[in-house]
Amino acid sequence: MIAILLSTREQRETCMSEKFGEKLRKIRTSKNMTQEELATVLGSSKAYVWQLENKKNAKPSAELLLKIANHFGASPEFFLDDTQDEPSDRQIEDAFFRKFHKLSENDKRTIERIVSGFDDDD
Repeated sequence: MIAILLSTREQRETCMSEKFGEKLRKIRTSKNMTQEELATVLGSSKAYVWQLENKKNAKPSAELLLKIANHFGASPEFFLDDTQDEPSDRQIEDAFFRKFHKLSENDKRTIERIVSGFDDDD
């Protein structure tokens, strides 16, 4: 068990983006959201959001990373990949489908009806 925990910690340390905080701040401010508002959404504190944005090599938990990604309609991979400055189309689609799967069946059907109304010729 200790080896698994160490392995997980080591993986997090080697996989975490050096630009995580910069990306988080950029996407948060582009949505006109304060650190305090994001902290409320994440169930965290403003001070912790500040640390994530300003501390070099911030290492949020996988659960918190997923909350951040889902909230901003991005993928966790975007936040982990230093070579990306913007989420890719694929990552945006993946985030959309994660949200779609969480909708009620009624809401899913409504979206399906809307999409089916688009002409396939476009």
